[in-house]
Amino acid sequence: MTIQQIRYCLGVADCGSFNKASEKLYISQPSLTASIHDLERELGFEIFRRTSRGTSLTEKGNDFLLDARFLFQTYEKILAKYITPEKKRFSVSALYYEFARRAFIDVVKAYSGSQYDFSFREMRALNVIEDVAGGKSHIGLLYISETNQEEIEKALAANKLVFTPLTECGAFVYVHKDHPLAEKDWISLEDLRPYHFITFDTDDVKSFFSDAIIDEYGLNQPITVADRSTELNLLENLKGFTFLSGVSVENYEKKNNEGEEFVTIPLKKADSEWSHSFSLGYITKERKIDSITRDYIACIKKILKLDQID
Repeated sequence: MTIQQIRYCLGVADCGSFNKASEKLYISQPSLTASIHDLERELGFEIFRRTSRGTSLTEKGNDFLLDARFLFQTYEKILAKYITPEKKRFSVSALYYEFARRAFIDVVKAYSGSQYDFSFREMRALNVIEDVAGGKSHIGLLYISETNQEEIEKALAANKLVFTPLTECGAFVYVHKDHPLAEKDWISLEDLRPYHFITFDTDDVKSFFSDAIIDEYGLNQPITVADRSTELNLLENLKGFTFLSGVSVENYEKKNNEGEEFVTIPLKKADSEWSHSFSLGYITKERKIDSITRDYIACIKKILKLDQID
């Protein structure tokens, strides 16, 4: 006796006809009849009485179906309890971008009733590329500058990834709200000389600045940390600073929200021009992306007010 045979018997009993049951169960009538005959031979009695007026249960068949229905319902409960459909995933890998995290939160809220496993990973640009290439993340957020363009484009081509620009952006200085420079409208590299430079990896610094600038302003001797928590702690307690690429203040509110512990301030030259320019965008495996990824991109554009520019 098999679960499939029990399912067939219940189908015939509910439909009152082999013909109707075969249509409902998506099986040919001869195959359905043969399967139930095999079960009847195994049990040693007829389950159904077949007449010119239709199909009905025998007395013993009726008793059998009562137990069989209970068994089948128990089987379905076990399936529902232990065999759940595989959850869909949505994962983002990005540089340290506040707007990327805010957009991710918006998407999680929008899809909270869906069966999704979510993850958000912050890392270096080349690690973002590795994540998207390896399928760990559906989308990656990074920037391309004059100093990292060759390396990034080579890595994208090698992994068959597509970079889609969102906007041009400038460099920002990231400091604690109690830092002596926190109230300035913009900061120059000269302003930063007295303070400790904190970074994840010196390779990221080369994406921002030329070797000459790195040497001139002592950016070749940073305090290097391995995680974001340590970085934030040093920024606060050592009055340190780090650099972020981001969108201009015209498109994104620079000022920290009330209760925020850190602020982003534009890095500029004394003539108030942006000292560094980047192309901010996202990378994917293909130009055709799924709906949740499209919604995430839409959230980013809304936060950065890029939807008002398109």
